[in-house]
Amino acid sequence: MRSRAHISALPDDVILLIISYVEVEDILSLRKTSKRLLGLSKLRWVWYDAMKRHVVQKGLPIPAASLDDLKALDAEHLEARAVHAARFHDNWHSPHPVSKKTVEFSAVMYMDDALPEEGYGQSAVTHVSFLPGRNGKYLVTAVGRMLTCWEVPLGESEAYPVAEWIAARKIEQVVVNDDPKSDVVLAYVSSHPTSQGVVECRALSFDNFHGKFTCRMELRAHRQVSTPLHVLHSDYLIFGDPMHVCYLAAPTMVKPLGKSSLAEVPDNMILAVKPVNRYLLIVRQRTFEVIPAPTWRGVRAPYHSLVAASASIELEVPASSAVVVVRQVFAPSEDELPNWPHEPVTVLSRSSDGGFDTMHQYDFLPNPKAKGEEDKKDDALPVLDRLPCIFPSQYSVNIVPPSCCDLRVGPSGKGFWTETRNMVVRHAKNPARCLVGFEVGPADTENDAKEKERGKAVEPRASQVRKCQDVLYARRCNIHEILWKKYIITATALEDTVGRIAVGDVTGKVEVLDLA
Repeated sequence: MRSRAHISALPDDVILLIISYVEVEDILSLRKTSKRLLGLSKLRWVWYDAMKRHVVQKGLPIPAASLDDLKALDAEHLEARAVHAARFHDNWHSPHPVSKKTVEFSAVMYMDDALPEEGYGQSAVTHVSFLPGRNGKYLVTAVGRMLTCWEVPLGESEAYPVAEWIAARKIEQVVVNDDPKSDVVLAYVSSHPTSQGVVECRALSFDNFHGKFTCRMELRAHRQVSTPLHVLHSDYLIFGDPMHVCYLAAPTMVKPLGKSSLAEVPDNMILAVKPVNRYLLIVRQRTFEVIPAPTWRGVRAPYHSLVAASASIELEVPASSAVVVVRQVFAPSEDELPNWPHEPVTVLSRSSDGGFDTMHQYDFLPNPKAKGEEDKKDDALPVLDRLPCIFPSQYSVNIVPPSCCDLRVGPSGKGFWTETRNMVVRHAKNPARCLVGFEVGPADTENDAKEKERGKAVEPRASQVRKCQDVLYARRCNIHEILWKKYIITATALEDTVGRIAVGDVTGKVEVLDLA
């Protein structure tokens, strides 16, 4: 009798073609079936193709690498990065997301006169954030007057302090530079030690070799002028309302920014400020505003363009909080960036109207008529004769619970908010503070990718917000926390390149969760 047809009878090139269509986890399972498939699954071509199909085309970030580094990586490094990115994405959208590993440590490190006063919450972690561009390895915490940078290596069970900074008074706010190439990594604000109503703002650089922070800029001003801090990007810091910009590189100077008249509108505080390539998108409670960025391609914008050239739109329902999503997972160098991203820029704003709590989604699509502006030779004179984007005429609405707050989002579009839920543990239902994940991405990634492969142009469409099926993290809370709205969780942070979440609480404890 003729023997049955078997996959082992196929030639290697056909088997490799079959492997190119299976998922990353299936490739790992396939290599366990035979020695031949084990050898084929370790070829560099297999993982280079898997990286393109299952990571790049899906818009997932590459851990510890960029798109230009793929050609230089060998098979082992390509496999490690593809597996890490795929597992993080699958775990994020799984029915029950779980933390693969948790690192816990105490962020309370008082030295001499940095000891806090007695009282509840004096050792609370008021801020946690990952330093961008370092793949979740460095975490910054703020406790009282102490600012500490921790090294939390992947795969390790301990965290190590590598740099410390003690402020004169309690640190009130910290912002991290979202440009990983900048020398200045963060800025903070605290009260002046002697002058009432005056605050100090300092910008710090981080030297991981010598293990120290260095002050690069110091600013003293009245609280109403210099707070809050909105964004630290590249070589400038934006603060206050009306807004001002402080250039950190020499010559250091402070200039007004945006329309000062918008600050006089009732219930129109600034909720979010986000650099979008050549422009700034400013989200207020009632208005959106687009103005030229203070710095673009290393050139400072002239003063008249910072205050005169602007555009705004007024909203019907005032928002209480907002976050801006700019998806640039494989961003090229600044010289290759367009004036406005090709993908839509999404704004998620939290509103309460008529007893209903909602999350509004606004999508800013690129303006095709403004494409000619990119060919201008004078980069120092941005103009807004033609808007770089189309202001949204409509928005999507999603119902959220009243406890929804503290939106966090990363450059890949993954994010979460905090809310109170009733969680069932050991057949008992208890209230808990939970991190609810979501992802903002293209409406149809696979079809768009196929159209691009065929050389066809794909028109930008509104983004799609996908909510995770279950919570990412939950911690039980008592009824007193809910009544007084003083929860034990005080700070959260997200690093969506390697898949890490940091949670700080009122006791000084920090948890770093690895989701990949």
